[in-house]
Amino acid sequence: MNISLSKSRFVRVVAGIVVLCCTLVGCGGDSFDRVPLSGTVTFEGDASRSGFITATPATAGTGAPTATAVIENGKFSFPPNLGPVAGSYIFEVNLNVPDKLTPTSGDQSRPEDANETGATQVTYQKTLDVPAEGNSNFAIEVTSADQRVGGSALPPSGEI
Repeated sequence: MNISLSKSRFVRVVAGIVVLCCTLVGCGGDSFDRVPLSGTVTFEGDASRSGFITATPATAGTGAPTATAVIENGKFSFPPNLGPVAGSYIFEVNLNVPDKLTPTSGDQSRPEDANETGATQVTYQKTLDVPAEGNSNFAIEVTSADQRVGGSALPPSGEI
């Protein structure tokens, strides 16, 4: 009988510690006022691209979160509990480069600045504002004139 009371007391102590930890750490989510954000990404008007997108606060030190979403056939959706907050963000759009040796679905064009010598993605950067109420039709148009990030450009010869 005494053993069963000890187990019961142990369970209550452990449950109390778990509740305390969740309260201190925030098991219910973070303190950010995230907004729903989903929409389309197009490259030179082509809405059939795939890849991923990362949204980083444009102003450092604000404490706003960075958010990432997958792009499938030109569509993206940030998970509700992991999306951005309202404000200015730098969006890095990482687009998969179609391989010209394999058939592609539809009329998917290859970015003119894609590096055929091994690059599988081209990354572009745009600064956009995330509205306070969020947006389910957020459109991001990327062109070859947009700023490229890292080594995602062609060699000086420009050949693809």
